[in-house]
Amino acid sequence: MELAALNLVNATLNWITFALDAPSARAVVFGVHIGGHLFVEVLLLVVILFLLSQKSYKPPKRPLTEKEIDELCDEWVPESLIPPITQEMLSEPPVLESAAGLHTIIDGKEVVNFASANYLGFVGHDKLLESCTSALEKYGVGSCGPRGFYGTIDVHLDCEARIAKFLGTHDSILYSYGLSTLFSAIPCFCKKGDIIVVDEGVHWGIQNGLYLSRSTIVYFKHNDMESLEKTLEKITAQNKRAKKLRRYIVVESVYQ
Repeated sequence: MELAALNLVNATLNWITFALDAPSARAVVFGVHIGGHLFVEVLLLVVILFLLSQKSYKPPKRPLTEKEIDELCDEWVPESLIPPITQEMLSEPPVLESAAGLHTIIDGKEVVNFASANYLGFVGHDKLLESCTSALEKYGVGSCGPRGFYGTIDVHLDCEARIAKFLGTHDSILYSYGLSTLFSAIPCFCKKGDIIVVDEGVHWGIQNGLYLSRSTIVYFKHNDMESLEKTLEKITAQNKRAKKLRRYIVVESVYQ
């Protein structure tokens, strides 16, 4: 069947070629012999130019009827905003039944806590609990206002003064949340065009603060002072404006 169809196509092409090359398909215009092929090509060119000169057809616009709108609404299926929930996603996190200290209670059992960020063990400390209880009785729960407006109380200033004295600095600032410190302090000091040399093991919150600063970020190996020194030397040697650029070193005191 396929062979017969192929033979038919070849025979048709041969007949067309023979017809166009036949003497009867030739003409003489102003003494120039014009073959059948040339005539067909000119005709195709004229048709193409004619089609290109025509304006594209646009069907007339009309508003949808209420029936068409209802049909489209019935056919529309919204896409899910979240991926399908798998069995792994249904796992519930552990629920603490005591303070997140070195030991905590989960499901009635005392366990060793390796997951908390309570590095210094302040959570659940007896002396801190007594101080917090006294502060709650005197000031209530929270200042209910920003520090720059009416949220500053005397214990804030006293704590900042003690921290500054301990660190040997002119002053200090308290933040209510660790991540807000990273997102605010780093972009406050570091701007676009500055160079920040960072330990590659810093917390992801610091990495986000670095990104918000829009500074040039260069990482060195974790806790490797030799890598830090080489990185600083490389930055100074490769940058002609190194003396005019502000450079910062960002590390952590306790790494997670």
